[in-house]
Amino acid sequence: METLAPLLPYLFVVGFVGSVIWSYVRNRQRRDALLTLAAARGWSYTASDSALCLRWYGVPFGRGDNPKAVNVLNGSVGARTFAAFDYSYETHLSDSRGGRSTTVHPYAVCVVPLPAPLGDVQVEPENALERFAGAVGLMQDVALESEDFNRRFRVSATNPKLASDVLTPRTMEYLLAVQPLAWRIEGTDLICWRSGKLDPEWVVRSVGVADRVVESIPAFVWKDRDYDPRS
Repeated sequence: METLAPLLPYLFVVGFVGSVIWSYVRNRQRRDALLTLAAARGWSYTASDSALCLRWYGVPFGRGDNPKAVNVLNGSVGARTFAAFDYSYETHLSDSRGGRSTTVHPYAVCVVPLPAPLGDVQVEPENALERFAGAVGLMQDVALESEDFNRRFRVSATNPKLASDVLTPRTMEYLLAVQPLAWRIEGTDLICWRSGKLDPEWVVRSVGVADRVVESIPAFVWKDRDYDPRS
């Protein structure tokens, strides 16, 4: 072991360089796969778009530092348009010896535009690994009429009535029947997110759920905001 001691710094450098190269190769392969899939589906691909990091203020945005939005896909599923991308931010931890470690928090994000702005409504599966209480503005927890839905999902909103209006009995029944998804209405967008990397199948599923939610919002909700869904 003593004979290897002088080589340890060099072995560390070699290992570090190797991990960087391997990470680059994997990211390149993943990017190429997304490019191929985007072309096959008629979607567009952009390597990165920093403006997406500052557009929203709710989870997972507005946390940590060095935010990045990469592998940006734009397109449509059926008649519903979307933007989806890999989002990440960093947090740092210092120890008593002056060392500093960095943790990267990766998310997949899918955004579906709305025809008019609404208030903030957030729906998260109750078994989600992460909790973001008060993630948007002055949101408060909302209990809906469906006890099954309250057990399965955590709903929060700046306006409890809006949450009740958006989450109609039929919408809640639909959301209980499909794979749980975290989503939020923020301004003129419906945003879906999850921890991890962007997955095209997840994008298609997210757009499908978002489409069902948006189509089921009652007409009076839109009219209260000076938009006629029949126009």
